[in-house]
Amino acid sequence: MPIVLSKYQLDAKFLVMTTHTSGLIRDSEVLEVLSQAEAFTNGGLGVNRVSELTGRDKGQISRVLKTLAEIGLVDRDDRTLKYTLGSKLYLMAMRTKEARLGTLAEFRLRELVAQTQESAHLDVLRGGRILTIKTISAAKELTREGWGGLVAPAGITASGRAMLASLSDDEVKLWWYEHAQLSPLPAPKSTLPRSREPIDPEFSLQRPAKNLQSFLAMMKQVRNQGYAISDGEFQTGIVDAAAPVRDISNKVVATISTGVPKERVRDQFDSIGQLVTAAALRFSTDLGAPIIGPT
Repeated sequence: MPIVLSKYQLDAKFLVMTTHTSGLIRDSEVLEVLSQAEAFTNGGLGVNRVSELTGRDKGQISRVLKTLAEIGLVDRDDRTLKYTLGSKLYLMAMRTKEARLGTLAEFRLRELVAQTQESAHLDVLRGGRILTIKTISAAKELTREGWGGLVAPAGITASGRAMLASLSDDEVKLWWYEHAQLSPLPAPKSTLPRSREPIDPEFSLQRPAKNLQSFLAMMKQVRNQGYAISDGEFQTGIVDAAAPVRDISNKVVATISTGVPKERVRDQFDSIGQLVTAAALRFSTDLGAPIIGPT
């Protein structure tokens, strides 16, 4: 039998929904204030300043900020008592942006697959690693669907090199000292019996180049030619090529890449480099980047 609510019950339910919606709007006003330049310049804002900027009661603002801090949407500095936008908020925004990039890139990735008959990828830089956020597999490679979410060392991949080349030499140096010479994680001790086919314990991290100067020279070459190549450094027997994707602010936000067996491309790296460059330029144009080039 259907449940029928009286007029008074409906009014009360509507009042509760309106109250919750109004509270959400008021909370979003606090986040908006913390996103302004003043908050970034001053290392955050205190309760009093947020109260002034929103025109709301200080006690209300204090409770709102405490709640937002509990769920990670804002961070509170225990020393200065100032609030800033929380890391969780940035993570949510980053995931949303990357998911949308992946969706928007699908058409251009399919074009590249049709041209190369190889899988095509959209990658982003995460510190010292490259993360693949979208892959379109070639028909013959349908068994290799695990590319999405793949994490790889940035310095030895074409995608990592293409993104790093968008940085200044000083920024590349900082990246090198922080990420290029990391030692592998120590193997944990285990009481499990020895495997019949033990993993080679002589694992060593493959460095992006012999030294920093060589890496800077590599970055210069990538900038000059507009794409990056990794000749079997990431995958033995595979030549990877990648080109940068720019957004409406002309900032490099991702790369489009593909890998071709060495026997197909031989030493004609420019041919595959031009294909990924054209795909990246077309996608950059889709994103509104102010680029003049082949589309």
